[in-house]
Amino acid sequence: MSELESHLVHERRNRPQGPSPVDLVSVQSQLAYGYAGNSAAVPVLRMLGVRVAEVPTTLFSNTPFYDTLRGHVLPADWLADLLAGLDERGVTARAPLLASGYFGSVANGEAFADWLERNHAAGTAPRYLLDPVIGDTHTGAYVEPGLEAVFVQRLLPLAWMVTPNAFELERLAGRPALLESDALEAARSLLERGPEWVLAHSVASEAEDEADDLVTLLVGREQAWRLRSPRLHVDVAGTGDVLTALMATFLLRGEAPQRAAERALAGVHATLESTLANGWEELDVQAAPAAALADEGVARFPAVAL
Repeated sequence: MSELESHLVHERRNRPQGPSPVDLVSVQSQLAYGYAGNSAAVPVLRMLGVRVAEVPTTLFSNTPFYDTLRGHVLPADWLADLLAGLDERGVTARAPLLASGYFGSVANGEAFADWLERNHAAGTAPRYLLDPVIGDTHTGAYVEPGLEAVFVQRLLPLAWMVTPNAFELERLAGRPALLESDALEAARSLLERGPEWVLAHSVASEAEDEADDLVTLLVGREQAWRLRSPRLHVDVAGTGDVLTALMATFLLRGEAPQRAAERALAGVHATLESTLANGWEELDVQAAPAAALADEGVARFPAVAL
């Protein structure tokens, strides 16, 4: 045995045996530069004290909005191995929350669904927040077409909460959802397929005096809320990832979903304001935690019951 191997064995024998706490498993893309997927969500989560097990689905140099893009989507067997490793460490069974975002390929979506279905059958699946990354109104769909079927047929029935933008809500529900009244009905139709909550964001208001505002709808089986915020004319990646991360954070803290939504929207709006003020090409995710925590008393964007 080499000196290095002897050292590793010795240190291993002295390692405490207690499992490390994990609050959230986050399965999303990863970037070397910029903020989207886990590269947007995990910094926010950790600044707010959430212990995260981060699982990459892609390793890219940056988002596709630049002239060049390097890196690769992880092979599905790599993703499956990483998820199996979490099972082997007992992380899956003891983490209270799981979130998924951009998968990068149909194969990765199917590998994730296989893993989640096995854990559901075994009773070891965490409560699941599904961010169904498909596309947006100004980009159209930017994922492989077959991935939408994975969301609808396999993941939606297992989700506790789903957090689509208006375009994604429309694709999942198979009905109009860009305008507020349509989005409310589309969200309610998703509840019939398994989730207890839908948080639909980037919805267009139909009120004449709110033409330059966006609406976020939190829709549950018994009640729904409406949150209104000014539209900021800035197009950067990562806002949906930060919104879901903030929702997860405050749900873990025991906040009611409508209060968590108020905090999450305040945090996301602050990131966009800071990004604009600084003239940066990437989202200022570090602005989110302070704004979300400061949203005490009268919420900046109150949730109004419908």
